[in-house]
Formats: sequence, structure tokens, C-alpha cells
Amino acid sequence: MIDIKIFRENPEIIRESEKKRFNDVLRVDKVIKFDEQWRKLLQQVNDLRKERNTISRQIGPLKKKGEDITSLMKRVNKIKTEIIRIEKKSKKVLEERDSLRYVIGNILLPGVPIAENEEGDVTIRTWGDKIKFKFPIKSHTDLVESLDLAELGKAAEVSGSRTFYLKNDLVLLNLALIQYAIQVLSEKGFIPFWTPPFLRRDVMERASELSDFEEQLYHDKNEDVFFIATSEQTLAALHMNELLDVDTLPRKYCGLSQCYRREAGSHGKDTKGIFRVHHFMKVEQFVFAHPESSEEMQEEMIKNAEDLFQGLKLPYRIVNIASGELNANAAKKYDLEAWFPAQNAYRELVSCSNVTDYQARKLNVTTGKAGGEKAFVHTLNSTAIAMERTICALLENYQQEDGSVVIPEVLRPYMHGKSIIALVE
Repeated sequence: MIDIKIFRENPEIIRESEKKRFNDVLRVDKVIKFDEQWRKLLQQVNDLRKERNTISRQIGPLKKKGEDITSLMKRVNKIKTEIIRIEKKSKKVLEERDSLRYVIGNILLPGVPIAENEEGDVTIRTWGDKIKFKFPIKSHTDLVESLDLAELGKAAEVSGSRTFYLKNDLVLLNLALIQYAIQVLSEKGFIPFWTPPFLRRDVMERASELSDFEEQLYHDKNEDVFFIATSEQTLAALHMNELLDVDTLPRKYCGLSQCYRREAGSHGKDTKGIFRVHHFMKVEQFVFAHPESSEEMQEEMIKNAEDLFQGLKLPYRIVNIASGELNANAAKKYDLEAWFPAQNAYRELVSCSNVTDYQARKLNVTTGKAGGEKAFVHTLNSTAIAMERTICALLENYQQEDGSVVIPEVLRPYMHGKSIIALVE
């Protein structure tokens, strides 16, 4: 969420950012209104406490003199009751103020394209040559079926829609992508983590980029925990309520996790295959950065993703996402979209966001020196490789006329030197 000082001192900055996001600017004024009410109530409580303390100091000497203190005691008791009433009201007003702060988007960084929808996205660069096939090509869904790489029908029967059993060489390919991503990032100074699969409600409220996370995420009602959609959420919470020594920044982590998404709002989209599913493996980049270096770090992180996909030799483009398409957390976001020849389209495989201090403020992650001035860190997140979607791109781009699929050279060391995926007889 945004620093309350900006609402008090420079609200026009927030209003302008919300306009560029095509959001309701009146919400900014509502935050300011609730904040003013809260501060007035706080002042009333402070004034009453001062009065109570003044009276309390008078009562002792008067009592020693044998004077009547009945009226003073009545006033003290009345003040206590009034303080309780105002504090209760103050708490409610503060909750209303901050619930609105949670949904007001992060202040946009320079360079974000201002447009309401994806038609305003700006392509920054492309890489790789699109393969010109000399034979009729298959989609990734057809290749998964023809090469017997997954059990989709049975998964739907026993687990529901958008689920899958991977099998045969697709299991090895999945594991190879995981090892490849972790090795490349480790060599770039990222510390690998395998994170918990869920977070407590109170932590997910602070860590999630989803304002409607209760509708978007799977929920264990007995334990009141939410299954993560990305290890960004668990890695963001790793240093909750901590002061990070400024000399230890940036802290660069790569998180491996199973991810769970209800895909609410995706009815009818990518219903076949393993591209848009309820569960998948992903390696994520996550960085706690110094506020002055986060914009540079975002460029480094998208470059890391590019290095991974260049290693896989998958054609892609980098897209600067339009303001109206950004989630509330992101101040700026790049997507890496890989080329899918059977669809004749680029599809998003990587999202790389600079969240500035928006997330750290909710999680209370600060930086500085013990006993010195503190500032909220900046957090950044970026997909390294989302396994199932990347597998879909590999299948389409590496397919051969005989129906087999070539395994990218960089993955072969993780697949016992195997170079071809062919139908298992």
C-alpha cells in the first residue's frame, strides 16, 4: 500500500497515477477523508487522556486533605468510558481507511504506457527467428496426446477440469527445466528456496498481489490457509517484520514451488492441454532491493529471463504492459511472450514486476542499520520459468515432421543425454 504521508502531503501524485490506471479517483479522496476523521479521533483520545492525568494528579492531594473528590472520580470514570468509545470508533475508521489503501494501485513508474487495455502494450524488443515449417504442424495439445505425454481425460475424471498427469518424457522435461532454471539463477547469485505451499490468511492478505485472493486462490477452511499462486507470495513473506541490513541488499532469491490457481474468470480460455491449469511448477525470481536500485534491478531480472529463453532458443518478445492492465502491486511490469507457431501468436510466459515499497510496507520489511534511520525495501518479482507453459512452447517450436520433438541442447544434460521425444511403443 502507498505511504499515508503521500495522501496527506501530495495526494495529486496518487490521483494522477489512479487516473492513468483508469481507476476511480474518488477512492483517494475517501482515504483522505477517513484519515482526517481518524486523526481527529486520535486527538480527542489524547486530549481526554491529558485531562484524566491532570484530574488524577489532583485527586491524591485532595483526598489527603479530606476533601470531597466524588465529582472528580465521576469525571475520571466518564473519561475512561469516552476513551473506550472513541478508540472503538477510531479502530473502525482506521480499518476503513486502510482497506481502501490496499486497493489503490501503486504509484506508476516513468515509462509505463498509458492505456486502458492490452492494446496499449508496447513491444520493446524481439529475439529469435520464427521457424518456417515445411510440413503441417501440430498444436501443443495435439503433441501431448500423440506422444502420450500426459493423462488429461483421467485427470479430469478424478481431479476435475484443468488438471493433469504428466507421464513419460514430459516428466523428465519438467524436471530438466527446473534444474536448468535453478542452475542459471544460482550462477547469477540467486539463493534457491523450495517454499511452503500455503500461507496463513493474515499473511496472504499482506503478501498477495491479488485484491480478490479469496476468490482466486484455493482455501483450506479448517486451517484457514491459502495455497499459493506463486512463490512470490511465500518469498515476500520470508522477511516479514524484519530489518534487513542495508549492506546485505540486494537479496536475490529463486523460489521453486507448486502453484495453485482457480483461474476464476478464465472460463472458456485454453480449456485443452496443459497451458492454463489449476496446478503447475514454477521457478520464480524474487529480490529485496534498495529503493534507489529497484528500477535497475527490474532490467536485470527481465534480462535473466531472456537469458533462460535464449538458452532454450525460443523466439520471444518483451512487452511493456499498459497502465490499465497492471495489478495494484505493480508500478511497472514487463512480460516475456514466447512464439507459438501453431497458434501464430505470442503467448505470455514471464511477468516481471517492480513493486517498489508497496508490498514491503504491508509486510513491514525495512532496511537500514540497527538504531539508525529505516526505509521500506523495494520488492521485485519475475517468473524464471513456468514449467507447463514453457513445455507447450517447446513442443510447438521443436516438433519434427515425423511427429517427434527435439529436446533443446541445454536441457539434454538433465535428461541423461536424450535428444528426442518420440512415441513410446
